[in-house]
Amino acid sequence: MNLLSSFNKIFIMGIGGSGMSSIAKYLKQKGHDVEGYDQRISYITNLLESDGVKTCQNIDNFRYQEDVLYVISSAINLEDTFLENYTDSENVISRPKFLELLSEEVEILGITGTHGKTSTTALVSHIFHFNNKNASFIYGGVSGFGNLGGHFGEKTQPLILETDEAFNTFKNINIKDLIVTNIDNDHIDFYESYENLIDAFNHVIKNVKGVKVLNYDDENLRLISDKDIISYSRTQTSDYKINLPNSFEHEGKSYEVSTKLIGDHYLSNIVAAIAICNVYGISTEDSIKAISEFGGVKRRMEYIGTYNNTKFYDDYGHHPTEMKATISALKSITKGKLYVIFQPHRYTRTRDNFEAFQNSLNVADAPIVTDIYSAGEEPIPGVSSKNFSNSKIKYIKSIRSVPIFIKSNIKPGDNVLTLGAGDITLLGPQILKYLND
Repeated sequence: MNLLSSFNKIFIMGIGGSGMSSIAKYLKQKGHDVEGYDQRISYITNLLESDGVKTCQNIDNFRYQEDVLYVISSAINLEDTFLENYTDSENVISRPKFLELLSEEVEILGITGTHGKTSTTALVSHIFHFNNKNASFIYGGVSGFGNLGGHFGEKTQPLILETDEAFNTFKNINIKDLIVTNIDNDHIDFYESYENLIDAFNHVIKNVKGVKVLNYDDENLRLISDKDIISYSRTQTSDYKINLPNSFEHEGKSYEVSTKLIGDHYLSNIVAAIAICNVYGISTEDSIKAISEFGGVKRRMEYIGTYNNTKFYDDYGHHPTEMKATISALKSITKGKLYVIFQPHRYTRTRDNFEAFQNSLNVADAPIVTDIYSAGEEPIPGVSSKNFSNSKIKYIKSIRSVPIFIKSNIKPGDNVLTLGAGDITLLGPQILKYLND
């Protein structure tokens, strides 16, 4: 019997994280008794509670139990917790181990890549459900309709799974079919080199049993020679040829796409989703109908409000490539100035990509950088947001000072974007409240 099937009660450490919360919802719908811990109450823990999942912010009175399966987020340090002496126990497992075990139970349709994997997983899930295919899905986000990215569906359908490259999470997942959106220079603190990261992707791709949908705009993916490859590209000869701003060609026929999503990069994600859905028997026409009603994913260029004809957006982007795509997309629809407030995420990522971050920020009319969100890392000497400061990029040490600056500078027709994977997401609503008080 699979280890997961041996436990009814499952306790999730770090349940408020985007990936862990989706796992919690999936398990709850599957019929498990699910509970979890996170440091603070949040929008996500509130969603979990409304879905019947118990969450807590204090675990001082908890005790280890042999009949409970503990799933641990990579963001959680078990030192000084009730589990610190049980890290080697069979029923205390990491998120990657959980996904590996899950892939032994169900057929996995995986979506991976440095950028775009969450949005693409959400797209594929939406297309399936729009076309009455009740597939399970797990992805690290909240849909534009306000639902967590976890669902337990029919066993005859695949589990549509966002397969993350961070910490080599995807290494041992048993994947039947796979989309790879791109490979970019990230998580080098773990992989130690870009070459090791590419090798990790190649290992996963070569172990896929079925179809591989690859983005041929990515040179590393073009180099892969294997059977059952379906390619898509804006610039290269491919099975699905993308024509900006809103069309593509496949097997001699041209298709137009209507979408609420902003940015050229989204068309690539859309075409990848259409390609894999074709493999599962959903026609291109039916996929396009579904896409026209797709509400996106929260924190992916999410509109959060307007003040005096200045619109405010929020985005999870924390890597230079995705930041540049988001800033460029928003700038293309901005009549006035585009203010970008960026909170760097992790000292190592800031150190390794400093110049690229600077280049991406320079696309904005008025870039602002706040202090680094550590995500549990120790500070690195010489690595500071202050280093970004120049004639164009403004450094504001404290996030709490940003609303004052924005109020003094914005004009009707401007747009404001908060950007980063940390608590910067709280800033947009705070600025709007400050402006309206």
